[in-house]
Amino acid sequence: MLLLLGPTDAGKTTLARRLLQKAGEAFLLDLDPGQGALPGTFSLFLHREGRLLLVRRTLLGTLSPAGAEAKALVAALRLARLIPPGSPAVGDTDGLLDPEYRLLQVEALNPAEVAVLGAEGLYRALAWREDLRVRLLPPLPEARRKTPAERRKNRQERLLAHFQEAGPRFAPLEGPPLWNRLYGLLDPEGFFLGYGRLLAFGGGEGLFLTPAKGEVAKALPTRLALPTPALPG
Repeated sequence: MLLLLGPTDAGKTTLARRLLQKAGEAFLLDLDPGQGALPGTFSLFLHREGRLLLVRRTLLGTLSPAGAEAKALVAALRLARLIPPGSPAVGDTDGLLDPEYRLLQVEALNPAEVAVLGAEGLYRALAWREDLRVRLLPPLPEARRKTPAERRKNRQERLLAHFQEAGPRFAPLEGPPLWNRLYGLLDPEGFFLGYGRLLAFGGGEGLFLTPAKGEVAKALPTRLALPTPALPG
């Protein structure tokens, strides 16, 4: 695996897409919970014939690994273990530059190579390790810095698209209901099935508006508020 690190808007996602196109068939490990494929989650995709095919998702439940580092490391590692040995893969990360967290992430994922885009301090924090292959790259010249409003709009659009084919269904629910938060619905192995909006609660079950398919073993509240405009229901 090639793991891409660096600040926000350095061009990591653009570079990842180029590498996938060049590889043909390869895996994409999307580790950006803020601006990735689905906010609050990590995703593993198989890139084949120019398309990204979802393999599995894990729930982080927040838009940054900051403050949830242990959960983020485990969530990433669970997906990385699904990549067949020897398969080409690219890991695309968020813009957190915490050297301690990034070193732990590299230790957990054990990539063949790490590319740091536009963050010399982070590069130095990793490059002293003789057992790590780390390269410093300049930010891509075409990378454009997004405004906070653009980022919020992007997250909202992806969440609303996620709920496009949502319907009501019951799922196990423990604890007091949180009506203004999204719930993450998990399968019996702990992988993410989909988000849910809680509509009703009672008797250890919740009625959710959700696109989730398959058996739901657990519903976990996240730190994500309902997208605006509000979801139906």
